[in-house]
Amino acid sequence: MRILKITLVFCIAIMAISCKQGKIKKNENQISVSILPQKYFVERIAGNDFKVNVLIPPGASPATYEPIPSQMKEVAHSVAYFRIGHIPFEHAWLDNLIAGAGKIKVYDLSKKIRMIRGPKVKHGDHYHVGGIDPHIWSSPREAVIMAKNLLDGLVELKPAQKEKYQKNYDLLIADLKKLNKEAEEIFADVHNRSFMIFHPALSYLARDYGLNQIAIEEDGKDPSPAHMQHLIQHAKENEIKAIFVQKQFNRDNAEAIAKEIGGKVIQIDPLNEDWLKEMKKIIEFLDLHTSQEK
Repeated sequence: MRILKITLVFCIAIMAISCKQGKIKKNENQISVSILPQKYFVERIAGNDFKVNVLIPPGASPATYEPIPSQMKEVAHSVAYFRIGHIPFEHAWLDNLIAGAGKIKVYDLSKKIRMIRGPKVKHGDHYHVGGIDPHIWSSPREAVIMAKNLLDGLVELKPAQKEKYQKNYDLLIADLKKLNKEAEEIFADVHNRSFMIFHPALSYLARDYGLNQIAIEEDGKDPSPAHMQHLIQHAKENEIKAIFVQKQFNRDNAEAIAKEIGGKVIQIDPLNEDWLKEMKKIIEFLDLHTSQEK
């Protein structure tokens, strides 16, 4: 009901704009994105050439956030939308956002990335493949591919700035490759490759550097008492002493596990606008808590 109400408000707002102006007026220097890390990448490549309208604000979760009418209006005035790829927010809202935005280009930053998919689940005599893990921005390696997709889109929007964007992109890629090399060296010889996290936001980081991510959530929901006991036992067996929690999620279950294992909760924020600084911090935390001798 709430989504329907917001959708109706959105439609009314767009109709009001259209009636007043005859058509939706575009700002050639404005684009829209889903999450704050995308803003970081846009500004690293394009500088201040674009006003970046970020739909999911600081502290909000891509799994549950619903846009407000003023944000929808900003999408309507944008010349392009750069989607991250497969986050729940985009599945729930992107079609409506684009439908109300008139002529707008859409670019998918997950293009050419090898996506992590859930396991096959049997239903009767056939199988369904599990959902796609959307957290592609959580790994320096995948960020390299995202940056190239972004560069291509920005150059298409402003061809006259190609040389400038290419130079800025090269500097960004140098930073990403440096971080990737550091991560490879850090995780090459860790003693305990397992780490526990409430929401599985570091799936691509774990895959790319040979780590084992253990999620507390069960299918996006709080764990059952039985699963909590299983996680506590698993943490003890693997001598896990740190439970990672994304800033946007409740800490209670993580705190309960940490208390049982004599560990601590560490807050991270993969959705931080200063993506490079946050990723360095996350890698350092993982290094500290996976390098301990068993």
